[in-house]
Amino acid sequence: MFRATSLMRSATSDDRVTRLELFFDLVFVFALSQLSHHLLEYPSWVGAGETFVLLLAVYKVWVYTTWSATLLDTSRLQVQWMLLIVMLVTLFMNASIGSAFGDFGWLFAASYLLAQLGRGAWMLTVGLDRTTHDHFVRTLIWGCVSAPFWIAGVFFAPGPRLIFWSVAAAIDLGGHMVAHRLPGRKTEGSRVPLTGERIFERFGLFYLIALGETILSTGLAIAGNLEDPLIFLTGTVSLAGSVAVWWCYFHGLEQEILKKLASVDDQFRPGILAGNTLVILLAGLILVAVGDQLVISDPAVRPDLATVLFLFGGPALFLAGRGFFIRQVLGQRQPSDLAGIGALVLLANLSFLLPAFVAAIGAVLPLIGVAVSDTVNRRRRTQQGAP
Repeated sequence: MFRATSLMRSATSDDRVTRLELFFDLVFVFALSQLSHHLLEYPSWVGAGETFVLLLAVYKVWVYTTWSATLLDTSRLQVQWMLLIVMLVTLFMNASIGSAFGDFGWLFAASYLLAQLGRGAWMLTVGLDRTTHDHFVRTLIWGCVSAPFWIAGVFFAPGPRLIFWSVAAAIDLGGHMVAHRLPGRKTEGSRVPLTGERIFERFGLFYLIALGETILSTGLAIAGNLEDPLIFLTGTVSLAGSVAVWWCYFHGLEQEILKKLASVDDQFRPGILAGNTLVILLAGLILVAVGDQLVISDPAVRPDLATVLFLFGGPALFLAGRGFFIRQVLGQRQPSDLAGIGALVLLANLSFLLPAFVAAIGAVLPLIGVAVSDTVNRRRRTQQGAP
């Protein structure tokens, strides 16, 4: 049965993102920093797998808490307490990232399950409409299916733990991708009272904060290598890459997507798609942050395979995720994204012959090219009167 008093956002509720929601995001900036440090410490395929599994868990907590807050009236005290409690739990989860495949795997898994299942169960008590209530029931069922794998992994060594947790993360991600369908039961997106513009704004703000974390990591790396004369060049190149990413995501494109979302009835599906895309973009940022730190620490040496994959894989993931989202939501093909990825692949192969700081420049140039191409095409469409 539903509660008599609903905590859902009403038509008269303030639609602005609150300070508390942005405050909540800060604990996940810490998580992204922890993930970057973990990958920097273990720059291998196993380390990359561990980092990605941990990223999926961190992201799942953030995205479903954010989704819940978007559906609910954040001026209500109960909703505010929910955000603060999840924030406390995930603070310990994020603090254990560096030891998640060591002695404190139990803390990471316990915190993750407490945040996910606890919040999910609480959402069933807040007076949701029937469609949204049914969706959260199915979300909780999917969470209960993955929970045994998270728990089982705690009792094994790092290798088997990665296998168990990979299965758990795959279940969680798969559930998100199919909107937590069950046999004979699915969500009718047009019936979900979700403001697509607001959830996309939340995603954009979080990505902006995540981009700021890469700048913070670069700044710390610069501070530790001020004696190297190449630090001014490598630091400038790193910042140029962050600026290019910002330009490609926020300059004009964000407004086009918000305008599109305002014109469609079913904003639930684009929200799911945006969530799936955001995790790819975050993975790209982590690779970029690690690559920049490796180059700044030793800019004159020839890069090894791991450094090249970090430097070029991050921008490639960003362009691939961005291009896919634009194609699905705006219905536009992005030849510049494909050209940028092709240029990254070519330059990555050449970078083994060059010093690391030159390779870093090569990884940034395609991003700058895409940003310039976007700007030119957008101006051309504006002059032609295209939407």
